[in-house]
Amino acid sequence: MKVFKLTALAFASTLALAGCGSDSDNNGSNTPTVPTKPPVDNGLSESEQAKEMIRTAKLFVSDNKAVTEAYKGASDILTEKQEARLSYTFDVPNSLHYYMQENGLSQLKATDIIALDNDQEFNNTLGDFVLTPESGFLAILNADGQFKLSGTTKVVVKEYDYIYNPNTGVYNETLVSQDTFTSAFDGFENALSSNTSNTSFNGGIGFKSIKIGSGTDAVTLSSTTKGFTVNGQFSDKVVVDDEFDLNDVNRAGITLEKATIKLGNLKLSANDSVIEAKDFEFAALDISKKLKDGQLVVRTIPYKFAVTGKMTKQKPSTDVTITLNATANDADIKNFLTVTDNGNIEETANKYVGMEVILALQGKVAKEGATATIPLDFQANLKRTARNVVELRGLTASVDGKTLFVTGKTNLDNDYNAVSTQFIVEQNKASIKLSVDANGDFIKDKMGKLGDIMVNGKDYGDLMDNKGKITAVFPNSNGSVDTIIL
Repeated sequence: MKVFKLTALAFASTLALAGCGSDSDNNGSNTPTVPTKPPVDNGLSESEQAKEMIRTAKLFVSDNKAVTEAYKGASDILTEKQEARLSYTFDVPNSLHYYMQENGLSQLKATDIIALDNDQEFNNTLGDFVLTPESGFLAILNADGQFKLSGTTKVVVKEYDYIYNPNTGVYNETLVSQDTFTSAFDGFENALSSNTSNTSFNGGIGFKSIKIGSGTDAVTLSSTTKGFTVNGQFSDKVVVDDEFDLNDVNRAGITLEKATIKLGNLKLSANDSVIEAKDFEFAALDISKKLKDGQLVVRTIPYKFAVTGKMTKQKPSTDVTITLNATANDADIKNFLTVTDNGNIEETANKYVGMEVILALQGKVAKEGATATIPLDFQANLKRTARNVVELRGLTASVDGKTLFVTGKTNLDNDYNAVSTQFIVEQNKASIKLSVDANGDFIKDKMGKLGDIMVNGKDYGDLMDNKGKITAVFPNSNGSVDTIIL
């Protein structure tokens, strides 16, 4: 199992949005809602509305810098040692499962594992680690391919490397790192394989808890549900292995009609952080083409990704929830995507696959060296409205009770690269239009002007870029100028 770095900054301040979309209107009940424009504050004059929009934008710039500073020294949820231990902990059931399959074993008790201490095949299966299980440690594999593991074991990891000795001219096997920790499994189950050939598959992997290490290095994974569940429908009967490899294009001509992976609830606790993931759903299906040489080319296309995540942290104080829902139209994938003769995927001429994306972030993070917190309130909706157009149908970003509303449109070339983007930023009746080129840079005129700050069709000022220094300039009737530096 590969372990990816979990960063607090990713949860708190880094947001990436992308979307593709549709000729069909059948997005079902999963269609995301579009953020709506907030009400107008009629207590402000037009000139004040123009300045207020820029002041709010400045707050966002300031808060983004503050969040970045706060998380400079606290970006990693897990230390390198904890990441390695987490990876090896999941290698324990994987290795025992494989050994039992290869040797036709239905169970391994603690005494059995200890007796295998000098067995070369068993040690090769484990690789870099050795197990010393406590009494009650038990692995079970039934006839249907379902694997269960419970109990506690000591894990001793020894990693070696071959280091060149210039005196002898020989590469010597040298111990480069060693670690010892305990891994406790409560209710671990792996049913991601089946010994029965069928056109459908239902399986999963889950546990009540997995506790790794102790003291300040402790890491705990817990789940109130079974964890991951996998459901798949195939075009013909197939035996599913424990990898459930959706990217395997050599399934003897058998294609995946549909697969759905769900995660009920999973919590990771480590150091001063708690990460929770729930309502996770991933869905995919196959499209295929039989080439002239008789080869069947199969490509697996994901069409839904949804997850709600929550992170709490003591220092810097953090309490953030993120919701992401990206849903494509599966009928569009079947009708408008084709596999070319060279195995690539392309859309049918004058058609396009539909997709909507909703992203929401809410919560608060602490400023560095201060008791004050930064409230986060952000939601956005993207939709592809034509073959070469992706629209930002609405984005609301709130700070200190003030909200900016943004809409936009990105134009794509035939290779789906962004060639230009236009944004309209609004607050009350004030607005500014901004344009971005193919390189992702904001477009400005020869004087450095990015755009006019408008209210009810009247120009109240200019947003300027002078060698990277962004300012808003508001001329007064007496000839003076008010300037806001972002």
